[in-house]
Amino acid sequence: MKVFGIDISKYQKDMDLNKAKNEGVNFAIIRAMYGNQKDVAFESNYTKAKNAGLGVGVYWWTRAVNEAQAKEEAQILIDTCLKGKQFEYPIYIDVEDKLLANLGKTKVDAIITAALETLENAGYFAGFYLNYDWYTNKCNGSELAKKYTVWLARWTSKEQSQYPMWQFGGETNYIRSNQIAGQVCDQDYAYVDFPSIIKSKGFNGYGKGSGQQTTNTGQESDAQTTNSATQTYTVKKGDTLSGIASKYGTTYQELARINGIANPDKIYAGQVIKINGTSSSITYTVKKGDTLTAIAKKYGTTINKIANDNNIADPNKIYTGQKLVIK
Repeated sequence: MKVFGIDISKYQKDMDLNKAKNEGVNFAIIRAMYGNQKDVAFESNYTKAKNAGLGVGVYWWTRAVNEAQAKEEAQILIDTCLKGKQFEYPIYIDVEDKLLANLGKTKVDAIITAALETLENAGYFAGFYLNYDWYTNKCNGSELAKKYTVWLARWTSKEQSQYPMWQFGGETNYIRSNQIAGQVCDQDYAYVDFPSIIKSKGFNGYGKGSGQQTTNTGQESDAQTTNSATQTYTVKKGDTLSGIASKYGTTYQELARINGIANPDKIYAGQVIKINGTSSSITYTVKKGDTLTAIAKKYGTTINKIANDNNIADPNKIYTGQKLVIK
């Protein structure tokens, strides 16, 4: 799939988004903040996009130089821009500010991770935006892409469909006119059905999605069961497992587990990859006094299985309120 969209900010505050839709635009990624300051056109751009029937996502240009500031900005974004709204496309952090340019890959990775974890913990489908130079030289983009969806800016005529979203042009555009509805703006292709993923899983203001509360007889309702239907993907030449995972909003480790792939670096053209399975999982919230041993016994599984599925390094260290996926 390939869906055409635009990204806009206060510089396109007068854009006619109904006209943009008539020109083939399907979604708009709207700037919400610059640092910790709200974009003056965010609210009006959001309303216009919704009224035009466009899918909507968000980005903010971070000026955070450490993890604490990244978390603070993300929380301001949630409180002042995101709450009370619904978004069909991801919430992206843009890290290209000159303040971050010389911090080093490890520091930039940590800033991105801190911000996106804050968003995910609040129920948002989050990702990161940057150009190819930043992706390769300023952070460990390919590693981050194993955990989060990436929106890559690379202004070229060569299609970049290996990324979930590609910004192919702005002032410079090698594919089409640089104007939409008579205004210059950045333009994008999405290669992932983000609206379906986000709505079905209840992210970005869409509630609890397909999750159903279950109760155990005589016990507190502390688990949530989620069912998923089988979906497959046929590997094409040049595909990577991490690239496929990003397209479908999952991780390469999960795809390797589902498909019994011993070496995630070894997949081949024509291979059919199962994206998910007809299965059920339980999300269990740890209560005071719980141990991994007791939880494993309760659900008929093993300590190691729960630890591996939840990336727990030390099975003796779990905490109240922690969410555990039981498969």
